[in-house]
Amino acid sequence: MQSVWTLCLVSAGGTFVLSCLLAMLVQRIARDRKVLSDPKKVRFYTSERPLLGHIPVFVSFFLPFALTFGLGIFSDDFFYTLVELKRISIGLFLASLFLVISATYSDVRNDPGDLEWLYIIGSSLLLYFFEIRFIVLKIPLIGDINVRFWGLPLLMVWVLLVVSITELLDFFEGLASAVITLISLVFFHLQIAKGQGEVFVPFFFATLGGAVAGLLPFQLFQKKILYGKSGNKLVGFLFATGTVIARRKETTGQFFLFPIVLVLFVVVLIHFLFLESQLRPISPTRAEK
Repeated sequence: MQSVWTLCLVSAGGTFVLSCLLAMLVQRIARDRKVLSDPKKVRFYTSERPLLGHIPVFVSFFLPFALTFGLGIFSDDFFYTLVELKRISIGLFLASLFLVISATYSDVRNDPGDLEWLYIIGSSLLLYFFEIRFIVLKIPLIGDINVRFWGLPLLMVWVLLVVSITELLDFFEGLASAVITLISLVFFHLQIAKGQGEVFVPFFFATLGGAVAGLLPFQLFQKKILYGKSGNKLVGFLFATGTVIARRKETTGQFFLFPIVLVLFVVVLIHFLFLESQLRPISPTRAEK
């Protein structure tokens, strides 16, 4: 147990530092290349900000997995064999790489991103192909439910839901990173507390928390980098995939039901009651008054 804690904390700390360093580099490249947010299109940001913030998260998240697999640290877990862990990692890498390429293309070309939700569906199909899917749901007070052929649509709905919430949170600069970091660390603790000797799943959430937290100093305080129009979807996608891999659907259901309703209520309420009135263009008649 102590070795799992050490491995995860070292990964989270190293990933955080790497993500910070990459964020510094990427924001300079984005500014030099004029890959910037357009305040006219994204009204929540009143000034131009460098995009491509999803790239540091992607690199800093997957590099520790490459190192740990290369060093032979992972072995058979409680739920997964080593072969399954490698298949899961490859599938998640390919699906995430697809999202990163599409998001980067969208930011560089200043594309409106009309097809970004199709990219999410395509990435979900990749997950399903690599057997990252729902099989049995453990719902409190109901019991186990075998989803059978509903596994694919359920996976898509779950991924789209988590990604949508992440995108809504990202309208408030730094909030998406803060929430995903916090919840990832909570899930890390929940997996450790199970006491089943698993390494991969706690390592997943600790690494994700470190990778996303690396952007917090640049988003909350320095206001120097954004995920981009489509880049925030990568963060939500990674977290949604982690909850599927964890195979603790009773934990997922209990932990997410109330936060999802709460977050949606708060975000929608603020959006309609405050932000729209503040950001709505002033008509000439109102300006004269």
